Amino acid sequence: MPPITFLRDEISYDVRADGTYDFEKFESIRLNNEQGVKQSSQVPLRFSASLQDLEVLEAYTLAKDGRRIDVEPDKIMLQQSATSAGAPMFDDSKVRTVIFPTTEVGGVINLRWRMIQKTPLFPGAFSMSQVFAQTAEFESAEVNLQAPESLKLYIDASGLRSGEPAAHPKGTKAWRWTLENAQARAPEPGSVGVYDFSPRVEATSFTNFEMAGKAYQDRARPKAAVTPAIQQLADEITKDVADRRSKAEALYQWVSSQVRYVAVFLGTGGVVPHDAETIARVKYGDCKDHVTLLEALLSAEGIQSSPVLVNLGSVYALPNVAVTPGVFNHAITYLPEFDVYVDSTVGVAPFGVLPALERGKAALVTDYGRGTAKLVTLPLSDPQHDAHRVETSLLANADGSIEGKSSVTTTGWLDLMSRQVAASIPPGLEAQFAARLFRTSGENGMGTYVLKGVKELATPFSYTSEFTLPHRLPPAPGAIAIPSGIGAFASIRSVAGALAAQPVRRFPAPQMGARHEEVTVLMLPSSINVRALPVPAMVESSVGRYQSSYVQSGNQVIIQRTLEVNTTKAVMDPEDHQKLYALGESVLRDLGAQLLY
Repeated sequence: MPPITFLRDEISYDVRADGTYDFEKFESIRLNNEQGVKQSSQVPLRFSASLQDLEVLEAYTLAKDGRRIDVEPDKIMLQQSATSAGAPMFDDSKVRTVIFPTTEVGGVINLRWRMIQKTPLFPGAFSMSQVFAQTAEFESAEVNLQAPESLKLYIDASGLRSGEPAAHPKGTKAWRWTLENAQARAPEPGSVGVYDFSPRVEATSFTNFEMAGKAYQDRARPKAAVTPAIQQLADEITKDVADRRSKAEALYQWVSSQVRYVAVFLGTGGVVPHDAETIARVKYGDCKDHVTLLEALLSAEGIQSSPVLVNLGSVYALPNVAVTPGVFNHAITYLPEFDVYVDSTVGVAPFGVLPALERGKAALVTDYGRGTAKLVTLPLSDPQHDAHRVETSLLANADGSIEGKSSVTTTGWLDLMSRQVAASIPPGLEAQFAARLFRTSGENGMGTYVLKGVKELATPFSYTSEFTLPHRLPPAPGAIAIPSGIGAFASIRSVAGALAAQPVRRFPAPQMGARHEEVTVLMLPSSINVRALPVPAMVESSVGRYQSSYVQSGNQVIIQRTLEVNTTKAVMDPEDHQKLYALGESVLRDLGAQLLY
């Protein structure tokens, strides 16, 4: 049983000709278990005070015995959002939290609220999107939309039934969509977001995404003005750099390292960034602020750039109408001169390297040249550009312990991922992090990492580790699977384990392509006589390949393993997953092969 059931979910939009509108929602939610009680006993309603007004019209609990218990006024609290608390430029971001009394399993919470969009995100334009997540159960849901006949709307509905709209005033048009008895589907770890497969309806006044991109540029471009202060800053950052691409990289690195990212998604805090000079002075901003400051600095050096709108979450689908922001909740930068996409909000991403959640997604470049916008697909990951190599030396001692050292070099998204992991480890706690990795892998050992140059984005990231595995080599005669120790944060073993973690998938899932190469040299004591090496493996399929070799030279055993995961699209369907699962299983079998002595 799902944690909650929507007994009723009623939504209405009353749109005006200038793009402003009234939004009203009533929801009656049954709490089916303790998880439902915990997640729904208080409901936060977020809004932007400069763009919207929000009021709670009624809120009450229906206890299992039928009693109605109203929410007291002092339990509807207006608070500054946690994000804006540490960022004064965003202090209009508010949260009205409704705390329900006497919540219990089997009880029902009821909430009606209204939000007035008093200023449209884009002048004269309207967009809306409503999704009924299939991870919840809906007994009854409906969406009503009313707009002036003069405001042409483009609509895309999926999984909903069109119904007869209610009576509406002359000079307006109306729509109604309903959903009944929709069963919940259990969430699947690692799958695409619920938006991609849930019933939804979207409407917009934008004719197409090109028009939407222009609307964004009309509001954002003036904020990227090159003022004397911006020109001085850009010249200072690039004073010792002659090459144009190197200048672009230096400016990108400055914004990445010097401007704190405030995670305010597009739409939540509007679509108009702060001006570049202010962002440079306070040194913090959200995604669109990062893009604006970088655009101004690049422009000061004669380098063109453009904002790019993309989804930063697990949503990969794109609606058939140009709802904006819609699924686009994040902004990054495109540099057409170098055909490079960058995201300075990541902080530790090398120039031209995008994080995993942006790879292969549909995105809107708001000015692809000559002031026109264009839908694009962001670069995919691939084994040629996204890779790591691990070189490990293992020394087996006479007492059965093994001492090891590893060095790791990285490129592409594995470089970025490694930097993110390294940056998350507080200095001095490297040994504790290594101990956690040992516990996760099931190996008994101790060790530490040496992590340097995490923020030196101009050079590939590399790191080393040292470790000891006590009592790892049994007395002869015996057998041993080649130990991994601690090397790459994403080892072949961990990647294969992830591929083989779920035998069957019901939903598509994102998958990153990469090349993982590990070379291990095991030095055995002279008293050990190797009787048999593991049999080399070779596995190939349309989704990747794996190869291993085992060679003895005196007391040394050299092990080479290479795993390539190939992706021709950002999201793999369940049939592709079966092939990935088989590949992962084959790799795990080889990793368990033993050396006999």
